[in-house]
Amino acid sequence: MGVFLLTVSACSSDEKDDSLHLALIPKAGNNIVFDIGRDGAEFAARVLNEDEQRKVEITYMAPSALDPAEQRRVIREAIDRKMDGLIVSCVDDSISEPIDEAVAAGIPVITYDSDCSGSDRLGFYSMVSEDTGLKAAELLAEAMGPGPREIVILNGREGADNLERRAAAFEERLADMYPDVTVLETVHCDESAEGCGQAIEEDIIEQYPDLDGLFVVGLWGLLEACSCSESGLTCLCEDTQMPKWKSASKGGLKTVAYDTLPFELQLLKQGHISALIGQKYFAWGYESVNLMVDHLTEGKNIEEFVDSGFDVVCPNNADAMLDNWSSADFTQELEPCEL
Repeated sequence: MGVFLLTVSACSSDEKDDSLHLALIPKAGNNIVFDIGRDGAEFAARVLNEDEQRKVEITYMAPSALDPAEQRRVIREAIDRKMDGLIVSCVDDSISEPIDEAVAAGIPVITYDSDCSGSDRLGFYSMVSEDTGLKAAELLAEAMGPGPREIVILNGREGADNLERRAAAFEERLADMYPDVTVLETVHCDESAEGCGQAIEEDIIEQYPDLDGLFVVGLWGLLEACSCSESGLTCLCEDTQMPKWKSASKGGLKTVAYDTLPFELQLLKQGHISALIGQKYFAWGYESVNLMVDHLTEGKNIEEFVDSGFDVVCPNNADAMLDNWSSADFTQELEPCEL
């Protein structure tokens, strides 16, 4: 497999040797949320150069697919290229090994989105996965209403730290506060549009035709429900796309999912999704770059965990989030969700 490299220079070529060279390494290059993180990193580099005269170059090193071996190779390539700092979203715990190699070589590492908590990385920038799982359980229970209910969880790759923590907290909150809600099964998929769409259509809806609720732990679960432009901003979500899930939603199935991409917002506005939990994608790059630059230039410590916060999107504030996507400005706080 290949790796996608993009270098964004925040300074002129004759100043290049004085720059800090940072590598932004997502889980994979075929996931739009990591593109938004790249935008944030590039913006941070421009601001640091123009406003603070600190010269930063971002190299985006994205494995072409979700593959631990490929991500390990990419990190080792970044080490060989003598980057000044690495910012990594871990596919799984096996990424700790090359992270430790980077630190041993004198290259500090920050993780974002998904952590390698057992590694020697400086700190982790993300939302509190447990908090989002707790909130998702409350949202789904409210959407379904009182009484005995049966639900299924669609999760991604087994062993992904952030996904496992979301799901565990979700089940914990149901057990504590909603004893009438029964989790029938957790179905795992490969975090691809086709594979996860098939899992919902065949492994969940076909198997449980009277299902009351569905908890989707990542955006990949519903990608097959829409067709979007190359930018991802304009989407068409027809009844023929994931028709079994859409038919079930019209019949009363309630779905709560992660991420707040335009296609998911469209599905929410159509009534197929009750609520969305949104990560701070732009801040993944923007804040992590600032944290790393402050550490490298001023010796500032990075906390073990830096909380990004998260968004909750419901029908009442979906248009505001769509406006954020249209303007590429995610700085405005949303109104509270109302189901």
